[in-house]
Amino acid sequence: MKRFLRVIAAVTLGLACAVPAVAQTAIDIKIGAGPASDHAPGFVGIERGIFARHGLNAKIIMYPTGVEMINGLMAGAQDVNLMGSIPFLAAISNGVPLVLIAHLHGDPLRPDYSTGHSIVAGPGTGIQKGEIKALKGKRIGLPRGTGAEGYLLGHLRSNGMRADDVKLVNVKPADIPTALARRDVDAIAIWEPWPSTAVVNVPGSLRVVDGGCPTCYIPAAILTNRDTAAKKPEALRRFMVAFAESQQWVRQNFDAAAEIVTRWIPGIDLAVMKEAIRQAGYDHRISRYTVEGYVKTTIPTLLAGGQLKNAFDPSPFIDPQFYLYAEKSSPQFYADLPPIPPAIRVQP
Repeated sequence: MKRFLRVIAAVTLGLACAVPAVAQTAIDIKIGAGPASDHAPGFVGIERGIFARHGLNAKIIMYPTGVEMINGLMAGAQDVNLMGSIPFLAAISNGVPLVLIAHLHGDPLRPDYSTGHSIVAGPGTGIQKGEIKALKGKRIGLPRGTGAEGYLLGHLRSNGMRADDVKLVNVKPADIPTALARRDVDAIAIWEPWPSTAVVNVPGSLRVVDGGCPTCYIPAAILTNRDTAAKKPEALRRFMVAFAESQQWVRQNFDAAAEIVTRWIPGIDLAVMKEAIRQAGYDHRISRYTVEGYVKTTIPTLLAGGQLKNAFDPSPFIDPQFYLYAEKSSPQFYADLPPIPPAIRVQP
């Protein structure tokens, strides 16, 4: 009899875990995203019904860059943003009440991170692979105020160069390959899929460096604002569980995920997208390196480049409670990731 009861209890628990929110009333949630292959978990979550399976009526709102996306979040157009760290840090340095609840992509085991970004030189520049110092005096196309700028500044810093050693030209992500082809700029610094698109579509272009920045810490961010965190905690808990499942699906199905992303970022060849989507670490976990990386690496780089006026502590703007809830309640979506050592784990 006792064994029978244990079986019943196990089956009941298993069913509860298998359908965590399907019987719950759906909650509306709007997600800001942009034209980047590393936003794949958001697109996959919509198209494969993962958000719906976790009790969310989710909608994605597309923006050109994170700068415009922050304006949308603060205006109430959406509840969470998938975006880069640089506009997040710039905004909170000016008192904007944003909250980082997880990383869109990153590596919680490392104090540096620049995966998914590249510098590509245009035809006729003579710049060779690995020659960062050859960028001196060149026009660099990139979307200003984004992670692309933080990435370039980090490489300049690690090579003993300053921001005014190059000329920064503000170009929207989708216009980056065209600007390089027309020789409006000499090189570009940008996130995927745009570097891979430029290398394929601009004859004579060359990838100077892919990630590889020892003085960069630019994991992407999942943001909300303080008002949403206070008023919609259940929506954010469901969102993080669903995002964990979606991100795991991307890690295990790169080619299928690339096909989905091409429907959200039109004009990108599927073969290019399959290569681009692999250029990110789809791990949203926060560790102690999140604050440490921003304080010791990212903020000093932005101060040296003039993008920030004063140093500050970002820790009051980082809240891991929603990610920690997802990790504890749905460990199966984290089972394929390496464990975070206790010394760098964050607590609620």
